[in-house]
Amino acid sequence: MSATPSYFKYWGKARKVSDGDGHDYHLLPYHCLDVGAVGKVLLDVDKPLTKDFAQLLDVTPKQIQDLVVFFLVLHDLGKFASAFQQLYSAPDNTLIKVDSCFQYNGKEYRHDRMGFYFWLYLQDDIFSLLLDIEEFNKRDRDHLNSSKSFMVLMDCMLGHHGQPIKKTDPPSISDYTEDQNLSAARSFLKEITGLLNFDFPYDKLASKSWRKNLELVSWQIAGVAVLADWIGSDQCYFKYKSNPTPLSEYWQSIQSIAERAVIATDLDKAPTVKSFESIQQHFGYSPTPLQSWAEIIDIDDKPQLFILEDVTGAGKTEAALALTHRLMQAGAAEGFYFGLPTMATSNAMFSRVSKHYQQMLAGSGGKHPSIALAHGAREMNEIFREAVFASGGEEHNYHKRDSTVTAQCNQWLADSRKKALLAPVGVGTIDQALLAVLPRRHQSLRLLGLNRKVLIFDEVHAADEYMFELLESLLALHLHQGGSAILLTATLSLKQRQRLTNIWLKEAAIPLKQLQENAFPLATRVKLDSHAPVLEQPLKSRQDVSRSVQVKQLTSIDECITTIVSAVAKNQCVVWVRNSVNDALDAFQILRQHLNDPEQCLLFHSRFVLSDRKTIENSVLDIFGKDGGNTDRAGKVLIATQVFQESLDADADVMISDICPIDDLIQRAGRLHRHTRDNQGRYQAGITDSRNNPMLYVHAPTYTDVPKGDWLSQDFRNTQYVYRSAGRLWLGLRKLLELKAIRMPSEARELIEAVYSDEALAQIPQSLINQESELFAEERLKAAKAKSNLLQWQTYGYCDRSAKAWHEDNSDISTRYSDIETIEVLLLTQNDNGDLQPWIQDEKFAVQLSTVKLAKDKYADKLVSIPEHLTPAIDQLKEQHKYIDYLQLWLPELDPNFTYHGKTGFCERKSPQ
Repeated sequence: MSATPSYFKYWGKARKVSDGDGHDYHLLPYHCLDVGAVGKVLLDVDKPLTKDFAQLLDVTPKQIQDLVVFFLVLHDLGKFASAFQQLYSAPDNTLIKVDSCFQYNGKEYRHDRMGFYFWLYLQDDIFSLLLDIEEFNKRDRDHLNSSKSFMVLMDCMLGHHGQPIKKTDPPSISDYTEDQNLSAARSFLKEITGLLNFDFPYDKLASKSWRKNLELVSWQIAGVAVLADWIGSDQCYFKYKSNPTPLSEYWQSIQSIAERAVIATDLDKAPTVKSFESIQQHFGYSPTPLQSWAEIIDIDDKPQLFILEDVTGAGKTEAALALTHRLMQAGAAEGFYFGLPTMATSNAMFSRVSKHYQQMLAGSGGKHPSIALAHGAREMNEIFREAVFASGGEEHNYHKRDSTVTAQCNQWLADSRKKALLAPVGVGTIDQALLAVLPRRHQSLRLLGLNRKVLIFDEVHAADEYMFELLESLLALHLHQGGSAILLTATLSLKQRQRLTNIWLKEAAIPLKQLQENAFPLATRVKLDSHAPVLEQPLKSRQDVSRSVQVKQLTSIDECITTIVSAVAKNQCVVWVRNSVNDALDAFQILRQHLNDPEQCLLFHSRFVLSDRKTIENSVLDIFGKDGGNTDRAGKVLIATQVFQESLDADADVMISDICPIDDLIQRAGRLHRHTRDNQGRYQAGITDSRNNPMLYVHAPTYTDVPKGDWLSQDFRNTQYVYRSAGRLWLGLRKLLELKAIRMPSEARELIEAVYSDEALAQIPQSLINQESELFAEERLKAAKAKSNLLQWQTYGYCDRSAKAWHEDNSDISTRYSDIETIEVLLLTQNDNGDLQPWIQDEKFAVQLSTVKLAKDKYADKLVSIPEHLTPAIDQLKEQHKYIDYLQLWLPELDPNFTYHGKTGFCERKSPQ
């Protein structure tokens, strides 16, 4: 009778608590094979992802599948270390007996990093075993032995906990191992090499140029490793097994189990694309000129970039959805992610997309395809299925610095912002997509989620230099992984459009092309065709969205209040867009004192918890939205910040805007008389609006040809702080007063270029030029900061050298530049029993709905800490909501300086009037 192989004396998974049902631990070789089997399903040879990898690497789908599966089986080599094995003792004493080694160090030498030590020790054996399969001459053998392609793949697998391992100082890892560990690992390696039927592209593996292509796809392969490890750790499918069975038998037995486990996640099968008919058929109305173009422009199955510029209300969203539908039908994509500038705008877009996406995609088995909103919101429970990782039981925790796969998986999926990237259809902020090119844990999973999707980004003009650098990197990487992009804007300078176009051409190795068209509206398409890569298509504008908005200046708060009170007396609804939250709060308090009914005034800004933001947003849309009538709108006033101008389908009778950049001002003006209304205030399409010609009141300093250096900051300090360039605001105000109106689309280009062209910037008055120089330097600093934060994916594959440092998923490495550090603050309240609970009660999303982001130095650091006597209540709360470890906790009722109210949000506490 042969001896039991030594690798069967090593555990890979263990229960936290023995419940008497099934085995208490899972042997390490079995877990390794579980993950390999899941990877085999994820990279099925018929899947587009596998075919894309194979095409780029010039190998067969079977070869790329075999390569990834083999290395997936090696992903947990580090668990052979005695230091790790000491973390669990089997009741039956069948596991190894550790003689002597250091205690497990989950901070410096986690099991994933220890895997690198085993790889270094065993790689010669691996080369020897693999090369014995094929006949090679000595030169080919030497090339393969020196090839770094295997290390590229191993980096992906050792990073299965969401970030690359550090490969410095590997010799000291030997202190955490014993000779018996290396012997068992070698025995396991020899067994699986004979077990798995490999078809490796040996001729490619020795090529340096091939390795560079492998590094390019390694970012997605790393995502496959994370996902395979998550699914392969699901105890509901991969039952713990502690009694030895030949690996060949076990491998055969888990193939069908792996298939069922992957199918259960809803992540396995791309939805079926329905046939695109027409805008009329899908949306129920005749198309705008932009939408007509989206219906007929030629589409192929290669990555494409579209830049759609048109006035507010021209149907850019529907045009983008039509293009997306056609791209999916052509085989260029398998889903899409709609990225909006803010959380509030993603709420509104989610409602629009959720009503339409089932005309684009069909699910399987009678189920709808998944759609996810990229942050916690109540409606998401009702209209999309969650990806399912059942888990089946809690794992034994390895170490406080080395959390289990199940814990990481559950924590990641509990954050719906991240989960939205895995669904076939996701709607959220642009930030969630941009994080795919920043060195944050699980970055590779984000990138994998975006693979073969259409990225739709709205209000792209709003990106500053910092975000533009991130966007440039994301678009370039997205092109390399076969993705397409559609960028929407009502206002884009020629310089920005040229830069976006150059991204696509440069990464496709196509000579750059100088853009020629200055028309507006305009559709630009860039495709992978060296003969005719760029199409610039001037478009007509629909008559009912072509309009003129008169402009009048107000120079004081008193004038603004008088204008609003006068409009309210006429039963008009009014919006005043302010440039900072504090300005909005001040205006709200002042205006309520001048209104007969203060409750007619609403406040909308970014310092509300998500639940209240959603409630206010719904109220805004009920009053100012398309379906609001005279009864709803009469005499209502909204004081808002920039959240109002971005993608909300709202409509004001009267609007005041603080002075702001001309592109933002055009966006705000787009919400003035946005919907044509009859004399009863009801929306009707195709009629002449019964209201007087729209008037935009611009609250700004008095214009002068020779402004002083404090022209803006004297009375508009917060505006100066937010927008920095008094010179560009001066240029915009000068042009507005010259034209006396915003005429769209006829003068759109003139307005934009009057501020952002090189010729215009040269006309900034000398008194303001120092501020402009400071802003220019700041923009260069932003770009440099972004570049320093970005992953160096063009230079390296998935490895620790790709970034100066990798960060946890809750770190403050941001997608938006700010010299103000922010903190996520969770609002709490005490119930009658003295227990702490989130501010908003919700079965699934209480924490997400009760959180607000605050400036660290200005506010968060000044909040009163929770008293020590409530520490047990905090511990109890953390048991219920694991995610709150990453949040600052605050009890508003105990804070004498700051408060929170559902109508005003977070603000300083003031004495009663």
